[in-house]
Amino acid sequence: MPALHIAERRVGEVTFLTLTGRLILDEGEGPLRDRIDGLIRQGRVDVVVDLHEVTYIDSCGVGALVAKCVSLRKAGGDLILLHPSERSHHTLEIAGLLGRVFEECDSPDAALSSFAARHRTSA
Repeated sequence: MPALHIAERRVGEVTFLTLTGRLILDEGEGPLRDRIDGLIRQGRVDVVVDLHEVTYIDSCGVGALVAKCVSLRKAGGDLILLHPSERSHHTLEIAGLLGRVFEECDSPDAALSSFAARHRTSA
């Protein structure tokens, strides 16, 4: 059984990826990279990653999130984190990524509002 399960749903132009399990080297980070690369190829560059059910994240998982955030931004979009689990939040906070690299939202509606505000500003 894979360490990470990824469920996808779309709300307008925003894609929500709900991660369940462990975001770790060789078991979770590769599938996440592949999924986001596929979204970029489809032109779906506004992505929300729900980390609520992530039980463990290692440095490779963090690296995958940062790398895919950069890829999405280069393509004109962004990556927002949705209510990280306590463990994920702690790991990202220690790395100094919350607020500096990643926007963190506590609800799907807040993430959608953030993307809507960005598009109004850039229009």
